[in-house]
Amino acid sequence: MDYLVATLVGLALGSFLNVVITRLPRGESVWAGRSRCPQCRSPLSWYDNIPLCSYLWLRGRCRACGAAIPWRYPLVELAGGLMGLALWQAFPDRLLLLAYAPFGLALIALTAIDLEHRLLPDAITIPGAILGLGLALILPQLSFPEAAAGFLAGAALFSGIRWLYEKWAGRRGLGGGDVKMLAMIGAFLGVWALPLVILISAGLGILAGLIRVLGQGPETRGQWRTISLPYGPFLAGGAWCYLFWGERLLNLLA
Repeated sequence: MDYLVATLVGLALGSFLNVVITRLPRGESVWAGRSRCPQCRSPLSWYDNIPLCSYLWLRGRCRACGAAIPWRYPLVELAGGLMGLALWQAFPDRLLLLAYAPFGLALIALTAIDLEHRLLPDAITIPGAILGLGLALILPQLSFPEAAAGFLAGAALFSGIRWLYEKWAGRRGLGGGDVKMLAMIGAFLGVWALPLVILISAGLGILAGLIRVLGQGPETRGQWRTISLPYGPFLAGGAWCYLFWGERLLNLLA
C-alpha cells in the first residue's frame, strides 16, 4: 500500500512538473491559474488533469480544440510516479526523502526543459542548490561540509572546463546552466559524488552523440565535430545513477 501511495504522489507531482516545464521558459508564473491546453489555452477541468489517465481517456488530444497533446506530458507524469516508487524503496530512512524528492523533481524538470529549450533555468538550479545546502545543515544524515564542498567544486570545475574549452575551440561548449546544475548536484550529493557523476554523464553524452552520428546520412557524418547536445539530461542521468547505485558503482571501480 505504501508503494502505491508513493507512486500516486509521484504521479501528482509529475503533473505539477508539467506546469513548471511549460510556464517557466515562457516567463509565466507557475502559480498563475489552472492548467491550460498548450495550443488553444483553454483551462482544463479537474477530470482532464488526472495524471496518465486523462491522457489515455482523451486519446492524447485536447477536449476543446482537438490538438495533439505532446508526449512529454504523460512521460513526465510517469517519470514522477517512478521516482516516487524508487525513492520510497531505496530510502527506508524517510527523512532523506525531504532532500531527495525535491532533488529528483528538479532533475526531471531540468531534463525536460533542456531537451525542449536548451535551457537550464536559474529559477530551478539556484534555489535547488540553496535547498540542498540548507537540508545538509539540518538533516543529521547529510554532511554540510561535503555538501558545501560539492557545491563549490561543482561550480569551479565546470567553470574551469567551460573557460578552457572556449579558449581552445573558440566557441562555447558548456553553458552557464550546466555549471549551476552541477553545483546543485554537488550540494545534494556531496563532493565525493562529483567524479562519478561527471564520468557517467560524459559516457552517456558520448553514447548519445554516437547514436546521433550513426543515425545521420553518410553525407553529414563528417560534421560530427559540430554536433551540439543539451548536457543537462546527461548530468541528471549521472546524478540518478549515483543516488541509487553510487556505492555499488564505487565498489566496482575500486
